Amino acid sequence: MPKFVSSKRFKGYPCTHRQWKAKSHCKYVHGYSREFYFEFESAELSEEFWVMDFGGLKEIKEWLSYHFDHTFLIAEDDPELETFKELDKKQLIQLRVLPNPGMEGTAKFVYEQINPIIQKITNKRVWISLVEVRENEKNSAKYLP
Repeated sequence: MPKFVSSKRFKGYPCTHRQWKAKSHCKYVHGYSREFYFEFESAELSEEFWVMDFGGLKEIKEWLSYHFDHTFLIAEDDPELETFKELDKKQLIQLRVLPNPGMEGTAKFVYEQINPIIQKITNKRVWISLVEVRENEKNSAKYLP
């Protein structure tokens, strides 16, 4: 089946995380300015001849900002979760609990949350075919559903 693909990048989401299971320095709290890259697919174009109306992504930008702009990401199974919840209560961090806060886990998490929004706003005409999460200019992970 023929398809059309377009892409969009969202940059500038400074946040911190830790990978508590890591045997390296990644077990410590550290931060990056993350960016997100999406590929959108559709078998047909809109009446404006687009795959995706990028001007209609306000809800996506707000969702990304809530989760990744000046936030602290932690795994839901982190043994220090309660400690970080206390820091959040004291308004010392903005805690966001994810299944896996690493790049691979974040890519999957973002896809699972954003694809239904894209499906809703396009009446199921468009879907996400790739999510890339970049933590810096050297490292990224991709999720392809």
